[in-house]
Amino acid sequence: MRILFALVIVATSCLALIRAAEPTSGWRGNQTGLWPNAKGPVEWSRIPKGAIEGLRCRANRPADAEAGDSTLVEKGLIREWLVLGPYPVADSEKNLDDDVMIREAFVTPTAGLKPIAGSEHTELEWKPLTSPADDPMVFGTAEVPWLDVGKAVGFKINQLAYAHTYLFSPRGGPARIVVDHGEGLKVWLNSREVYRQPKRDMALGYYTNLSKIELNHQVAKSPRFDVELKPGWNSLMLKLSSPRIAGHTDMRCHLRIMDPPSVPYESKNIRWMTELPARSTSTPILVGDRIFVMAEPDELLCLDKNSGKVLWSAATNYYEALSPAQKAAKPEFASRVDPLVAELRSLALLSRAGSTLESRATIVELRAKIQKTLLEIDEPRFNIPANDHFEAHFGIVGFTMPTPLSDGKHVFVWNGMGIAACFDLDGHRKWITRVETDHIVYGSSPALADGVFVAFFGKLFGFDAETGKLKWTQHRINKNVAAVLAAKLAGQDVVVTQAGEIIRPSDGHLLFRPRGLTTGDQGWAPPVILGDTMYSPRYGVNEINVFDFAGCEGVTWQPQHVGQIGTTPEVSRKPDGGWIDRWTAGSPLVWKGLLYQIDIYGNLFVSDIAEKKMIYWRDLKLRGFMHYNSVPVAASPTLIGKHIFLCDNQGTTVVIEPGREFKEVARNRIDTVLDRHLPLPAQETLTYSPPITDGERLFLRGERYLYCIAP
Repeated sequence: MRILFALVIVATSCLALIRAAEPTSGWRGNQTGLWPNAKGPVEWSRIPKGAIEGLRCRANRPADAEAGDSTLVEKGLIREWLVLGPYPVADSEKNLDDDVMIREAFVTPTAGLKPIAGSEHTELEWKPLTSPADDPMVFGTAEVPWLDVGKAVGFKINQLAYAHTYLFSPRGGPARIVVDHGEGLKVWLNSREVYRQPKRDMALGYYTNLSKIELNHQVAKSPRFDVELKPGWNSLMLKLSSPRIAGHTDMRCHLRIMDPPSVPYESKNIRWMTELPARSTSTPILVGDRIFVMAEPDELLCLDKNSGKVLWSAATNYYEALSPAQKAAKPEFASRVDPLVAELRSLALLSRAGSTLESRATIVELRAKIQKTLLEIDEPRFNIPANDHFEAHFGIVGFTMPTPLSDGKHVFVWNGMGIAACFDLDGHRKWITRVETDHIVYGSSPALADGVFVAFFGKLFGFDAETGKLKWTQHRINKNVAAVLAAKLAGQDVVVTQAGEIIRPSDGHLLFRPRGLTTGDQGWAPPVILGDTMYSPRYGVNEINVFDFAGCEGVTWQPQHVGQIGTTPEVSRKPDGGWIDRWTAGSPLVWKGLLYQIDIYGNLFVSDIAEKKMIYWRDLKLRGFMHYNSVPVAASPTLIGKHIFLCDNQGTTVVIEPGREFKEVARNRIDTVLDRHLPLPAQETLTYSPPITDGERLFLRGERYLYCIAP
């Protein structure tokens, strides 16, 4: 049996080569993540050379001119502080400018230092405070890493307190600080006042608000101010107030420091980068010389792959899905909505020449105006039925999570609002169809099999790919994450769900459902199909079930359950013995008898398929950003040429050699700085989708830009 299974693995690896060469476009670019014949580069970079590069901080006064072992400032978050207080005042707003410490702007504190003689409350002394980190191992945190001075000094209304840190900038130069503060805040850099606001000013507050801001087309602006860092050590002093009256108990701030967008870069192997109108977690696809990519909340864009030029764009939303009869029934659509849509398209065209925060804000405000107008005209039709859970996660899910797909002649789009559409390669819409629902679910990438376009929206729907008309609804498929896949198993065209269920595309008949599926969360990663073999993940990286469908026929399939591949128990334990869920958002990579998986924390797991056991696991030391609307690693492992590419969401791609031992070939970084109006890392979020290739070039999808990687 073991010899037979080994032969199956060799056969599926050979079939993988054939499959990877087919012109399939969709999930992972080609559904397998295998491009063995590609010759793309393995090294690239785009690194800002400004004041923040190598920035470090320390709480105590530096003993010499060098940074020493001071703490690296990661993602713009300054963590090491000294605090002093509290100082009671009559009115915390009116008394914010009172120099209660005497020469407050010029103090250079160290731990244990007391205020100078003659000031009030000389019994106080400076004491250390370390603010929380952006911890990539804490799943789903909603609260930002506050610098909570009130908690450190003891909270009462009408009081002031100070926080101070030393910053070491190797190069010096311009920088920008973005901050939320619960009450009044005053800031000095090197004894110079750089910011003052006696009242509360907060736009983000919690990471869940990212979703509400985006879903409701809001423009949110936290306070921000520009500073000039000296080469070497700098002194940063904050003065915070508590509320004037009982109620709020805030005496804290959330501060990020970053390079300005004008920072210069050193780059390698970046052929071109094209600005996109908005983010998306979907994967770009290649069709001939064209790249198709999505952008929130409803745009499909077509780019020339050689230059990055945007050739055309199209929208797929509730309004576009109206039939001519539905539009004619309400003349207000033509008189009130059409002019706004035309204005939006005009602004979008102008922004392609180079957008600013202000121009992007104008587009967001116009989208809000369009949505408000639509609700006024026909609220039942245009109200988005999103529950609290979906709203809270919209900042990572979005409506454009589904990857578009192509048959080589057309591009098919599934928008998470429940809109299916088909376009020819020149942007002419062939059809558009809306599926009604009582609540929005997370979008999944669609599939195209046997002339049927299949999409999940609380149930599985099959549309005639030629006309867009609904052919069938499969109610038994009521849960799916990330993608449904098209495949050919046992010589038949089928559709495969994320959970490994097999559906006949012609009529939606359920052919096979794996045992043990429950209503609970069993994973997010779709399977990978090579030949007649399916590798189906469950419970993150902890379980892979292997099924052989050769010879299956009839209306009920009974594939051979070849085996189950699992991780060793210790990988699911923290150093303190606590349990850790090793979830993964990416499909596995199967190549030459080995199976590669990466969890959301950036740990690589490699298993021998024939022996059904894990060979090794490795912490890749990535830089991913984790919070309620951010997953450090989501992209599936990808084989390009002779190497495997592994990406986090902060622009790092680790390149390794396939095999039974870990061999790192390159560690690449794209650290593009974005102009932020919220206290988030300035680093562009890059990438949630895996790289794709045309055989010589790589393409990476970022929050703001699409990158072409080539010598």
